[in-house]
Amino acid sequence: MANHVKAGDTTGKDVHPEKRGGIAPGEITDVLTPPEMMSSTIEAAVAKSNYSALLIFVKSFLCTGFLGYATAFSFLAVAQGMPQFVSGLLFPVGYVMVAILGLEMATGNFSVMGMGVVAGRIRVGELLNNWGLTLLGNLIGGVVFAAILWIVITRAGNTAGGGLLGAQLMKVAEHKVAYKELGGTGLLVAFASGILCNWLVSLGPIISLASRSIVGKVVVLWLPFSVFFALGFEHAIVNMFLLPMGIMLGGNYSVADWWMWNQIPVTLGNITAALVFNSGLLYFASKPKIARLTPEGAGGEYKTG
Repeated sequence: MANHVKAGDTTGKDVHPEKRGGIAPGEITDVLTPPEMMSSTIEAAVAKSNYSALLIFVKSFLCTGFLGYATAFSFLAVAQGMPQFVSGLLFPVGYVMVAILGLEMATGNFSVMGMGVVAGRIRVGELLNNWGLTLLGNLIGGVVFAAILWIVITRAGNTAGGGLLGAQLMKVAEHKVAYKELGGTGLLVAFASGILCNWLVSLGPIISLASRSIVGKVVVLWLPFSVFFALGFEHAIVNMFLLPMGIMLGGNYSVADWWMWNQIPVTLGNITAALVFNSGLLYFASKPKIARLTPEGAGGEYKTG
């Protein structure tokens, strides 16, 4: 005879005894708590520290192409008359692909690897190795994607300016080196813009762990990336595509201008934001409890804290 349980009755046989009043111990849910997210981020840092140099480079190389697609897509909408905030709604498609495919973006690794060091799970040398290889792969990937896109939109140099998309990309790229006009103050502004950008962006690989489902990951990733892009803050990896693209299209600046007045101060700002706000303060606010021996540990007892 079937068991009939009234709504709200947790005494029937069909109700798991351990689920009365909540989730059963050990049951997997879609949503992770902040401490669980920090713990997963630290484990991700450990995993990344064990990647081979070739694997890091290839994953990083592929990353910037997807960001390049998203950047071009977003600025084409602006060039066709859409307001700037729409570009923010469109750009996250690039990072969603990067995240789902498990590719390597330096701005995210600034916080992930930094948290691994703060937690004592990886060494500073492993952090620097990952950062260096990821930046190199992102840079080469950005330049290669820019070159291929230049061939297409300029018909291999036979169409000056690259049409509507080329004109918009060059306009934005020239604006990104206009810090030069402010002298030393311009370096500070670029650095600060890099901080505001990566305070949000370096959250990406952390909050993507808040959900185990693809839909959940897409939603949480859309939030920080749409905000930073719509506000026009400086992202070092996007600029590794956009600024070479501007030079190829005939922008009024040099390679030296690109690095001096944008790439270097922006990268430093991105690193600062990731380490201070996410690897540091966010980890402190949400760090997981770590098992450790008590002073009486000879007896085999553990505490958490």
